[in-house]
Amino acid sequence: MLRIKLWHRIFVVTALATMLAVATMLVVQQRTFQRGLLDYVNQIDRERAQSLIPAFAGEYRESGSWDSLRGNPPRFRWLLDQATGAGRGADRPPPEMRPGPGRGPFPGAGPRERPPRPGAGMPPGDGEGPRRRYALYDASGRSVIGPPTAWPDAVSLPIEVDGAVVGQLAFQPLPRLESSWDLDFARSQLTHGVVTALVVLVLAIVASMVFARRLVAPLRWMADRAKRIASGDYAARVASDRSDEIGELGRDFDAMAEALQRNRDARQRWTAELSHELRTPIAVMRAELDALEDGVRKFDAAAVRSLSAEAERLSRLVEDLYQLSLADAGALAYRFDDLDLSLLLGETLETHASAFAKAGLQIETDLPPGALVRVDGGRARQLFANLCANSCRYTDAGGKVRVALQDGGARWRIHWDDSTPGVPVDALPRLFDPLYRVDASRSRAAGGAGLGLAIARRIAEAHGATIAAQMSPLGGVRILIEWPKA
Repeated sequence: MLRIKLWHRIFVVTALATMLAVATMLVVQQRTFQRGLLDYVNQIDRERAQSLIPAFAGEYRESGSWDSLRGNPPRFRWLLDQATGAGRGADRPPPEMRPGPGRGPFPGAGPRERPPRPGAGMPPGDGEGPRRRYALYDASGRSVIGPPTAWPDAVSLPIEVDGAVVGQLAFQPLPRLESSWDLDFARSQLTHGVVTALVVLVLAIVASMVFARRLVAPLRWMADRAKRIASGDYAARVASDRSDEIGELGRDFDAMAEALQRNRDARQRWTAELSHELRTPIAVMRAELDALEDGVRKFDAAAVRSLSAEAERLSRLVEDLYQLSLADAGALAYRFDDLDLSLLLGETLETHASAFAKAGLQIETDLPPGALVRVDGGRARQLFANLCANSCRYTDAGGKVRVALQDGGARWRIHWDDSTPGVPVDALPRLFDPLYRVDASRSRAAGGAGLGLAIARRIAEAHGATIAAQMSPLGGVRILIEWPKA
């Protein structure tokens, strides 16, 4: 199958569009030019026809009628040439009028003067050209010179003598260019237009080729980086500083690559930490079983309790991992109801009162009633239970835990504070990462796997709530939860 590159397609499309645009522009320009030239020629002829009016008015005033021109085309043409200055014989004596009472054969002329022959003193082709487009009609509309009725598109110019209209000079505009000079000029303009269009077309095609290659260049660069990422090189970046859509695509590509890199690093860290967490109870159980098998340790109630504790620890870790995987996949089931958040907190704290007492912690609460929220009661209790377990494990004996509920406008704020020890400021954002521990050895000794806060964040997010860690005024950690009101 023939492979057509993207820049080839862009070049072909832009080149065809340019050709079509240039051809359309040329056709429109030529039609507009010829129409404009025709209008210009007709306007000149109209002005010339207007300049003929005084000559014909003088002719009528001299003879008192149109008889001198009726049936006398040579004199009509002579008047046209005299008024416009056209014709080689324009400076000759005018043709005489027809005989009349008390006059010679041609009054006003010498005895040997005769009317010029048709075509005498005029350009070749007399009767053709501009003069054939003129006609003369008397005041009653009868033809003096020309067709019996005026042409349908003719322009009629009134001839006035002493304030009275004595006739009409009809002028027919050109429907198209006829003069050889006009046609030669139009052809020369067409030639110049075609040459200009070809030059513009060549330049546009070259520019289209350059534009197409430059447009596709960053896409090829991104395709190369995509291949590197597909092969496992998540550090590949486009680093585009363009401000257009391609630049935006490049920045999105870099964001995707960075997310993939973070996910890979998190997956590797997750695998390593999970293996470490699973290896510890398994190693303890294996050692105790080997000791029992070798007879180093008696198989008594203490041995059974030790093995049961490690099995319980392993079971709790697997259950937490299962819950976290369901939360990440969005597979945790939720049934929402309008419940009082203060009651949920109070019930959970009361349930874990013995655990707090065993850890040597004092509980302080400030839970005003009437804090209605849209919540899954079971999942909310699971979230608060994880916070209780976290405080019991990581707060020194003799300390305290303070839980306060405050009205924050559109949300209810829960302040969950515990006393020392605290955590470094840079570790606060990572407390909700799975398997993260500030002090790995101390946390493991406390029995925690580092999954309780991660599960709590997933549950909070499923309810549209936010959860964050801050420094507590009691010296430990404050868990701040902002829960939207019902």
